[in-house]
Formats: sequence, structure tokens, C-alpha cells
Amino acid sequence: MNHPDYEMLRQHHAALPIEANMMNTPLRVTDLMARAEELFPQREILTRNGTGSIERSDYARVGELSRRLAAGLVAVGTRPGERIATLMWNHATHLASYFAAPAIDAVLHPLNPRLSPEEVAYIVADAGDRVVLVDEALLPFWREVERYVSAPLVFVHGTTQGYGRLEDLLMHAPLAQWPRRPVDEHGPVSICYTSGTTGRSKGVVYSHRSIILHGLGVSLPDILGLSSNDTIFTLTPMFHVNGWGMPYTITMLGARHILPGPHITPEEILDMMQNEQVNVAFGVPTIWTAVLNQLDAHPGRWRLHPGLRLYSGGAAPPAEMFRRFDQLGIRLQAGWGMTETSPVATQAWLTRELRAEDESSQMKARTTGGLPLPLIDMRIVDDAGKVLPWDDQAKGELQVRGPWIAESYIGHPEPVSACTEDGWLKTGDIACIRPDGYLRLVDRLKDLVKSGGEWISSIDMENALMSHPDVYEAAVIAIPDAHWGERPLAIVKLKPERQTEPDSIRNFLLGRFPHWMAPDRIEVVAELPKTSVGKLNKRLLREYYVK
Repeated sequence: MNHPDYEMLRQHHAALPIEANMMNTPLRVTDLMARAEELFPQREILTRNGTGSIERSDYARVGELSRRLAAGLVAVGTRPGERIATLMWNHATHLASYFAAPAIDAVLHPLNPRLSPEEVAYIVADAGDRVVLVDEALLPFWREVERYVSAPLVFVHGTTQGYGRLEDLLMHAPLAQWPRRPVDEHGPVSICYTSGTTGRSKGVVYSHRSIILHGLGVSLPDILGLSSNDTIFTLTPMFHVNGWGMPYTITMLGARHILPGPHITPEEILDMMQNEQVNVAFGVPTIWTAVLNQLDAHPGRWRLHPGLRLYSGGAAPPAEMFRRFDQLGIRLQAGWGMTETSPVATQAWLTRELRAEDESSQMKARTTGGLPLPLIDMRIVDDAGKVLPWDDQAKGELQVRGPWIAESYIGHPEPVSACTEDGWLKTGDIACIRPDGYLRLVDRLKDLVKSGGEWISSIDMENALMSHPDVYEAAVIAIPDAHWGERPLAIVKLKPERQTEPDSIRNFLLGRFPHWMAPDRIEVVAELPKTSVGKLNKRLLREYYVK
């Protein structure tokens, strides 16, 4: 029997090039809804209406709704590349628009009703929106926007009052199937604008590729640990960085999805969590503070899902919030991100090594910005652009890069770069990085206080103030000082029925900071201003206190 000469064959083949032979299948956002319709058609999507009633739907019906809306938009002349703005709360029809727009190669643009009408008008103009979908409840706001700018096509979800009816768009026969034509996975899917706390808002455009890779990244067990078996409550507005990408991610997984509708109260949040046995929820720290206060005020009233996980973003929660939730058997986790990072870039999960450490070491890690997600690189640099070490001491501007990180903003006629010359996003955050890779945010570049040539972190001082038993919220800003250049000013809101003198709060800080760092002045106020996404609005505070 003759045997082949494998050695000769090997040598011959070794001299030949070899190519990858995986299918070149582009990533496409609409494939996420197509999958959910096919595999999880009866998996529930619930919407709380403004009246408090619950509308129950599922992926089969919302998928068809998306395809009907896509067909209706084509019927009124919407063309590929045109921008479709939404002025809506979190509900199933808004979710449908997230897939209807890319189904016809249009670009979704959620608008933020918590901004001023003039600022929204600027954003509509900058994005070049042609179609606007508006909730009836937000129509008075849209009329204010129309004092500055108009859109050719406006459709109202509800009573028309002189506009087109969104319901008429939904009367069209649905697209027979989701798109199967070739698609550029780098093509635009949606636009979100930064909050504009320093100057005008800037537009970030997300692609099929960036959205899907972000969804896969955040779903990993070490990050958010999401699965099709979860019941997920998205309290983050869908106009805030695409609802943190959750409309796409949850649909990709086929998880049970609960949408809060408009103006939900902390009591209603807890009722829905109990009634629907929510095991994962997303919200900003101000939401979780209000939920905690309800739980403290009514112990034993709600029986929540064992192992309930809460994810917080938009601002760093204080350590006391983690401790209070821990005592209730609820796990809180946070991280860092921004509009330009889609938004999740880091999460503060615990490594195997930290799980073996004591509670104090774990809490220090949980209250950091966390570790970068897979595929995300990060570094810190000094003013000259020199890369600084990960030693938890060096402080510099945080810079990141990765497949769901923006490299530019919408600009006319050319995009405006958001990056350094070597391709790293300039975040404007000042940070340290621990040797184990955990990101420790020090401050926003604009929020640092430079007193007598030394830097004071407003974040560190705010966290210390929040640990005072009588303080509900706190902000620290820099005010001019003739001798020191700048000094920190602390502005605090007290908990209900608490009365504490400013000197007492300052003495509390002196136990935690050197004398020169402690603010000379503490203002007690009834309310602290917030941005449209629930962050402390330091721009307004500076306008008021810095004369």
C-alpha cells in the first residue's frame, strides 16, 4: 500500500499563503429584532402608561409594529440617510422606532425633552432632522421648539392637534421581512447629543457595528451579566445615550423588558419591581436615592426579587449608597462612560483576587470607575501628553479607544475630531489608575479646584459630604479667591426634617481632609439643580455663586 508523502505536502503548503475563511457577514441592528421575533415571539415587553396602567406586548407585536412604522415612513417619502427624531418617553412604540429607522436605512435621533426648547431646536437644526415623532404629552414642548425651528413632517402619538397621526403610519402593511440586502456595518444608525453643560451640545453618531459590539460587551458575565432569562427594568430615558444601549441589547438577548413610561414615582418603581419580579434595573443615582428612601420609610412593604441587581450610571454613587443597598440584600454596581463611549466603557465588578479580600478592600474597588470592558483600552496623560503610570498616584486626563468609542462629532461641513492625533478619545475626566487596573476618577477637568497651586478633588469632597448623616445631596465648586486663586465652596441639601449648622458640616470634613482643603464656606439649599440626565448641574451653580 502506497502512503502519501505528507512531508512533501507539508513543505509545499507551508510555502503558500493562507487566508481566513469565515463568512464576511456584516453586523446589522435589525437582525437583533428579527432574532427576537423568531426565537422569543411571546416574551413580554411591558409599558407603564402615564395613568399607571400596564400595557402588555411582546416581541412578535413590537417587531411587527417596527415593520409597520418602517413601511409608513417610506410611504411619506423618507429616504435612506434622513434623520428621524423622536420626542418620546420609554414605551413600546418608541422601542419600535429604534428598529424601524435602520430597517429603511434612516437614522434615529432621540431628542431630550429635559433640555430647553431653544437647545433642542439647535440640536434638530444641527442634525438636520426631517421627520419628528412626538408623544402627545410632549406636544406643548415641541410647539415651543417650533418657535425656533420646524421639521417637514411631524407625527403625533395620540391626538393630532393639527399634525400628522403616528397611528396612520402604523396602519400600513408591515415590511414582509427585515432587510437582507448588503449593509455597511459602519453606516449610521442613531445619533445622540452630549448634554451641553459646557457650550453647545455635540452630536455622536453610532453605527451598526458599534451598537452590536457594545451590546455583546456589556452582556458579558463579568460586566452586567445579562441573559434572555432576565426581567429588565430600564429606568434610564431612551433619549439618554440610546437608553444606555439597552433597547438594542435587551432585544438582542430576547429578555423580558419593562418600560416605565413618563414621570414614574419611586413608589411606582418599587410596585413594578415587586409585581413583575424584576431582577435587573438601570437608573441614575438620583433614582436610586429616592428608591432607597422609600425602602427605608416603609420597611417590609415590598418583597423584591432575591438577588436583585441595580446598575447605576451618569454620576458616581457615594459609598453610603452601596452600603445601604447591601444591607437590604440588593447589589448595586456602577462604572464609567459617556455619550462618546456608547456609553459603557468600564464597570466596577470584583475580580477573583478582590473577592478574597476583606469588605473594606472590596468597597474601595466597587466605588471606583471599575475595569475597562474587553476591547476598550485606557490611559492617563499629563498636560504635555506624556502617558502616566498605573500607580494610583499619578493624575492625568483619562483617554480611551475601542470599537464603540467615538472619534469625532457631527460637524459642518467636516466632522469635528474628538481624539488626540494618535487616536485616543479625550474625555475631559481626571483620573488615577490602580496597579490592578481599576479606574479612580478624581474629577472633571473643569471641576477641579486649584487652591494655592494644589489640586482639590470636588468628587472626593462630595463623597465625604454624602457620608454625613444629615446630608442628602452635595456639590462642590471652585470660587475665586484673592489670596489662594480658588477655594472650594460646598453646597448641600439636607435630608428631610434635619437641621445642621454649616460649621458642624465643616468640622465633619476636617476629620477627613487637611485644614487647607476644607471649604471656608458651606451653603445649605432647598434643592440642587440637575442636568437633563440627573447629574448635578455645576454650570448653573457656578453661574449663581461665581460673581
